[in-house]
Order: sequence, then structure tokens, then C-alpha cells
Amino acid sequence: MSLTKNEKLTLYMLAAVSFTNILDFVVLMPLGHTLQETFTMTPFEWSAVVSSYTLAAAVSGLCSIFIIDKFERKKMFLTIYFFFTVGTFLCGLAPTYPFLLLARLFTGIFGGLINAALFTIVGDMLPEHKRGTGIGILMTGFAVSSAVGVPIGLYLGVEIDWHAPFIIIGVLASFLWILSYKRLPIMDEHLNQKMEKDAVKTFFTPLKMVLKNKKQVTGLFALSLVFFGHFILIPFFSPYMVSNIGFEDQQLTFIYFFGGMATIFFSPRIGKWSDKYGKYKVFVIISLITIIPVFVLTNVTPMSIPFVLIFSTIMFVCGARSIPANALLINTTTSAQRGSFMSIRSSVQNLSQGLASFASGLIITTNPINNTLEHYNILGFVSVIATMFGVVLFKYLSDHKSRVAKERQLSVH
Repeated sequence: MSLTKNEKLTLYMLAAVSFTNILDFVVLMPLGHTLQETFTMTPFEWSAVVSSYTLAAAVSGLCSIFIIDKFERKKMFLTIYFFFTVGTFLCGLAPTYPFLLLARLFTGIFGGLINAALFTIVGDMLPEHKRGTGIGILMTGFAVSSAVGVPIGLYLGVEIDWHAPFIIIGVLASFLWILSYKRLPIMDEHLNQKMEKDAVKTFFTPLKMVLKNKKQVTGLFALSLVFFGHFILIPFFSPYMVSNIGFEDQQLTFIYFFGGMATIFFSPRIGKWSDKYGKYKVFVIISLITIIPVFVLTNVTPMSIPFVLIFSTIMFVCGARSIPANALLINTTTSAQRGSFMSIRSSVQNLSQGLASFASGLIITTNPINNTLEHYNILGFVSVIATMFGVVLFKYLSDHKSRVAKERQLSVH
């Protein structure tokens, strides 16, 4: 069954919100070379700026699980998005390194919660057989941010001033906040549902329910490995392209443009394939394909720009393996628990990304002779190993779902 017109319009609006949320985060990466020169950052200080956002998002996501399902979805989302917009403006006004670090922390507190709120709304809005498609559309926000937002942000940051991209994102987020206020429906059905009969009615009930659910714990750990494996390459990807491969700052836009355009094309299709052919099967295929560009880009010496673009584009598309992974995970919860569970999911995602960024800063060193980055190939090996462990663990969710379906069929007969 395909999506209705109203569902599509709402999903594309949420994708636009996701665009501002993700762009605020990823636009920092290609500006890494510029920011390191502006504030004379060491590799560790740069990784601290990147990881501050994700670690703050992880903490806020974990704290929000105790209250997020107690509020109506629209009101909760609008509150979170408002403070995220404020934080984005603060980043755009940052005059010093400490101010920027604190602004990233503040923005991260609410940026991570937006991710959880969006997935929760999609989960509540769509039935299980449509969620892969819905998440595919939602994830186009990431693709568009890479294809259009990052190149424009990079151009503004290099040619005008690095503050400019954040100011523009803040203005766009303000407009989308007003649109969301007018268009999003009231979503309070979860408030009327009773908690599971064996749930302990305490403040810590949401966390206890997850910890008691083996498939949810396994799925969260598997997802953390997937994001860790992907994100450990990202903080130093642009600096590595400039210092080691020979790209100019302006030429980085080609990487994000072609990678983003390809992801825009493939993300909705990956969502549909997940619903049609099986979420785990699609996840495994994409995870295996991603090994090729990761090893090529992290183990080859200076190469031509067209050669890099081929493999960087494949790597961008393979990042969409999170679509079937998230669809597998979201199906393990109910509407009454979905908000708190997706907050935990968001917290786990941001924690794994923050740890990946922190780890990459510890592994990467700068060669003082030629100013190139060293040990990036080690990050490639860590990325592949983490992803493959994620593939193994997600098999449990797939097998569990198959067993449950078979048991239901037998009980009917």
C-alpha cells in the first residue's frame, strides 16, 4: 500500500526539518580545515568541537526518555525545535573557540532530541508496512543537506565567513517551525494507551522496559556499531581529502554534491526495497558494498578527483544502510513506548557518533614535515569491523521477527 498525499506532504515537511537539523551538524565537517586555521586548533581540539554536539545529544536523549511519552508529540517537537534554532544562531555568532564549543554543546542538547521526535512521529503516523518507505523519505533530509546544503554552506563559509551557514540555517529553521506549527496534527493517541501490564509504574519505567527487552537492547547495540563504523571516518574526511589527497577547499563541494544527489535518488528506493524484499536483507547487502569505498578511500595515496568522486559517492549512498536498520529497530516497540524508546535510540546514535569522533581524534596525528594526516587507514579498518559486527547482531532482530510470525501462524491454525 502506497503513502497517501497527506502522508507524503507531512513526511516531506519533516524531511525539511531533518535537513536543517542534519545540516547544522554536517556543515561543520567540510569547514574543518577553515576552522582549524581560524582558531589554530589541534586535531584533538577539532574532534572536541565535533564530539561535543553528539555527546550532549546523547545525554539529553537519555534524560528525555523519562518524560517524552508524557507529552503530546506536536507540542514536544515544537519546544525542542525552538531551542535548537536558538542554538544554531548562537553558533553563527561565535567569536572564539570556547564560545563555539559551548554553542555546539547547547545545540547538541536539542539537536539529538529532534531526531528522536521525528522518528517517533513517523512511527506513530505510519503502520509497519509503510515505515521503511516513510523513513526513506525522512532520510532524504540528510541527502539534500549533503547535495545542496553542504556545498552552499562550504562556499559561504570559505568565500564569505564561516559564521554565515549557521545564520542561514537558523533563518530556515525559524520558517519551518512556523510551518510545522500550522501543519502538524495533534498526536496524543499514545497518552491514551495503557502501559504493559507487567510494567513497573515508576519514573524509571521507560528505561526498565527497554533493559528487559532483549531484542531492543541487541538492536540498540547493533545500531551503535553501525553509526560508530560510519562516523569514525567523517570528522577527518574533509581534512584528509585536502591534506593527503590534494583537494582544494572549494573542490570538496563536488564530493558532497555528487554524494548527496546519489543519496537523494537512492534513499527513498532503499526504503521501498526494505519494505518489499526484507529490511535485514537490504541492510546486509549495503553493508557489504560499503567495504569497497571505505578501504579504497582510506588506503590509497593521492589520486585523481574523478576517481575519488566515484568511491566517495558510493560511500555516501551506503550510509543509507541506516534506513533498513532503523526500520528494523522501530518495529520492536509500541506506540505507548515509542517516544521514550526513540529517545534512547537517538541517545545511542549520538553517543556512538561522539565516541567515534573522540576516538578518531586520538588515532589521527599530523605529520609535522608535510602537514599531512597519518593513520587514517586505521580508521578504515575499525569502520569495517564495527559495521560487520552490527550485521551479525541485527540478524537476531530479523530471526526474532520471523519466529514471532511463524508462532502467530501456528496459533491461528
